[in-house]
Amino acid sequence: MAVFSEAGQKTLSKLLAYSPEFDARVRCSTETARKRALKLMIVAPDGKPVERASIHYKLRRHEFRFGANAFMLNQFRGEEAWKNEVYAEKFTRLFNQAVVPFYWDAYEPERGTFRQEKGSPYIYRRPPADEVVEFCETHNLHAKGHPMVWHTLMPEWLPRNQFRLLDEYERHIAGIAERYADKIHWFDVYNEGLQLDSVFHEIYKQGNVPEHHIEKLFQLAGKYFPASTELIYNEGPWMSWNNYHNSYTPLYLHVRRLLDLGLPVRGLGLQYHIAFYGKIETLVDWAGQMLDPAHIYAHMDLYGSLGLPLNVSEITIPAEDLLGDGFAYQALVAEKMYRLWFSHPAMSAITWWNMVDNTAYQAPDAINNNQGENRYLGGLLNNDMTEKPSYKVLYDLIHHEWTTDETLEYEREGRNKLYGFCGDYDVVIRSDAGTFERPLTISKYEPDIQEIRL
Repeated sequence: MAVFSEAGQKTLSKLLAYSPEFDARVRCSTETARKRALKLMIVAPDGKPVERASIHYKLRRHEFRFGANAFMLNQFRGEEAWKNEVYAEKFTRLFNQAVVPFYWDAYEPERGTFRQEKGSPYIYRRPPADEVVEFCETHNLHAKGHPMVWHTLMPEWLPRNQFRLLDEYERHIAGIAERYADKIHWFDVYNEGLQLDSVFHEIYKQGNVPEHHIEKLFQLAGKYFPASTELIYNEGPWMSWNNYHNSYTPLYLHVRRLLDLGLPVRGLGLQYHIAFYGKIETLVDWAGQMLDPAHIYAHMDLYGSLGLPLNVSEITIPAEDLLGDGFAYQALVAEKMYRLWFSHPAMSAITWWNMVDNTAYQAPDAINNNQGENRYLGGLLNNDMTEKPSYKVLYDLIHHEWTTDETLEYEREGRNKLYGFCGDYDVVIRSDAGTFERPLTISKYEPDIQEIRL
């Protein structure tokens, strides 16, 4: 049985408070938001209706996107190179989405010199975009780009003139769209615009930023990317889950304004880093909001009213010893929060951030040290690539509890309804005409009645 420290127990008090009404909402919402019924009609090879058949349908890939950043893809070097193969295997076993890095300072370290192709000069935690996209294509993963622009990681060569900087914004976004618009269908356009305590690049400190630059960036993204691309505004954890004031919540008002201006904001990313940055008291203070199911749901209801797909875009849940049994703590919080997020109808994706301990963002000379973000042990895998309890919890949720593997006895005049989690299915049909394998999609975006020809 897990034993938590006093601070760990304090943070969990609201998360573990039993509420039959709330538990019922989560269960019911999971069924209604994530599952669909599909009526089938089967036609034999000769064009005649099939009278009877046995239909086995098994979920192959969720419509809902479960992912992590792929920033450590082929990034382990020297004596640790063996980890690369394990990383890829563990990643694809669990997830169906990978985040592709587009941090401008590493994407274009010198003006006109791009790190896009495989074999580009090595930068820790920044694999070339082409390499990650190819990884996604090989393993049937959704690719999500992150971010087009973030005020913290900007190239040093950018001009200190706001008008010239706007020209660079356009060149940057147009170039990304030309190369990746047909391969990446989700993209964080701007990152952490309201998180004013973030580290600002000198360009921003000096005030050399185009007026209303976030608005201008979305205008540019809408100009160069097709309407089918989900252009996302991504915000930090404190602004996403704290400061709740109903319709006066700052993030809600911010995004509402962007939409009212007619900008192509097509998704909202909500970060969930609850690492406590040196003081466990900080997590204790945050817990009243960030680990309160009712509070989390109120935020999702509010942001969902914007009419945008929501995604939990970056997750760090600590596992360090200050919590007591840190591994058990991380697994418990992960399970509870994933259930909450997955159940909400406005949610479309959940993205863990760093899959492996000691691979969080930090200075290269501290890669293998428990420094910076790494002190919180926020990965799903230990540094030796063994699975933490949190990895196993998520695997059981995604691939066991939230999956469908059923058989329907089909009759021509029967109800003939498949029912399962939305996604892509492998279907095996056995009838007098023979045995046939067919792909099938159950989705709110597909017709409720579909015909399969054998």
